[in-house]
Order: sequence, then C-alpha cells, then structure tokens
Amino acid sequence: MDWDTIITKWFSTSEQKITWSISIAFFLMFPIYFANFATFLPDGADVIGGSSATGDWEVSFEETDIVTSESTEFLMDGEEFIFEFIFDDQTPNLGYVEITVSHGETDESGPNPLAQNQCDNAVGEMRMGQVNDFVRPDSTTTGDSGSPNNCPTSYTMVIMLMENYTGQSYQESGQKGELESMWMDNGFGRGEYRCQITLETRSGDNPGPVPSPGPTTNNEDGEEITVSWRVVGVEVSVTQVVVIDA
Repeated sequence: MDWDTIITKWFSTSEQKITWSISIAFFLMFPIYFANFATFLPDGADVIGGSSATGDWEVSFEETDIVTSESTEFLMDGEEFIFEFIFDDQTPNLGYVEITVSHGETDESGPNPLAQNQCDNAVGEMRMGQVNDFVRPDSTTTGDSGSPNNCPTSYTMVIMLMENYTGQSYQESGQKGELESMWMDNGFGRGEYRCQITLETRSGDNPGPVPSPGPTTNNEDGEEITVSWRVVGVEVSVTQVVVIDA
C-alpha cells in the first residue's frame, strides 16, 4: 500500500476530514500558544516554573506524626532513670522530635488537709550522644516540673532537626531548588534518644507551729513518671506563583 492510498483512505469520509483538520490545527497551535504565553498575561506579570527557575515563591510546610510512643516508670525520691527511644528510619524528612514528661500527684498535701500543697519535681535532661546530630541552638534539652504548686504537671523538650524551622509559611525570592534544599533534615535525628529523669519529692508545709516537714506533711515515696515521644515529619511545598506588579 503506497502513501497515496493511505492518505486517500484517511480522508475518505467527511468525519475523517474534520477530525484530521482539528488535529492538525491543534498540533500547529499548541507550540505557538506556549511560546507566546507571556503575551496573554497582564502587564507586569511573570511566569515562574521549574526547579532551577528564579522568582518569588510561596514556601509552606505540612507536618505529619511519623512515630509516637510512651513509657511509664515508678521512681523513688532521688532516683534517676533513663527512658530510651530509637528512631533510625532514613526515609522521612524530619522536622523535630518532642519529648513530653508528665506525672500525677499521689499525695501532694499529705494527711493534713490544712497543709500547703507541694507538688513533686521530675527533672529531665536529654542525653543526645547516641543521636547522629541535631540543631543544638534551637533545641530544648532540659526541663523540670516547675513551681511546687503546679500539679499535676507536664513539660515538653524539643529536639530540632532543621535549622530555623518554625512551621510558618513565608514568601521568598530566589531559586526554587535552593529553597527546597534549605528544608531538609540532612540525616539528622537518627539514633538512640535517652531522656534522664531525676525525681525530687517535695513535702508540704504544715500551718502553725507544728514541725514542717513532719509526719503530717507530704511524705510520699515516689511518683509514676511518663515520657512520651513524638517524631514529626515535614513535607515542603515551594509553589509556583504569578507575580503581578501593582
């Protein structure tokens, strides 16, 4: 079958002629349209696209809980205990790890109903020697339960894994690829996290001349301490925008 026969067969009916005419027109107009796309935009507008393009960008973040975990131990007054948590998955892009320390109060006022409440203190310190790296200036690696009258209590330490990360969206001028690379964890945050807790029980003060602390003050032996872990992943979006000058 020669080309003349093929072409004659393709254009043998009016429907085929219409279909081919539309297709040919589209093939011709498609590259012309995109080659001159900028001329259809308002005055002062720019089209920005591609990972190597420069311009104004909207940078936003979406956080996801990658792993959560918790464990509880009963500690005696003055006892130290190390809570451990291991994370070694290299796949997610991590933003930070939260460590929350909490405890109830079994006997904050003691047997004397008039005694002043004295809540116990769980002093926390992160031991980060087994974690490959983290952002030290932005991290919180120590904490305590606060004032004696704050019961029950909890506090959170945060290990940051991206420099200057706040989770807030912002606009920035520059190259798209460079903005995306700013918000990578660079492998930070993998390893064994160790949270050392030291319990300090506090004795409530008795009113009046009776001994304080004494047999009717808060003289409990210890508390249940819970340490919770939350590993937060971050997905970064650098959105192409059309900038229109006022």
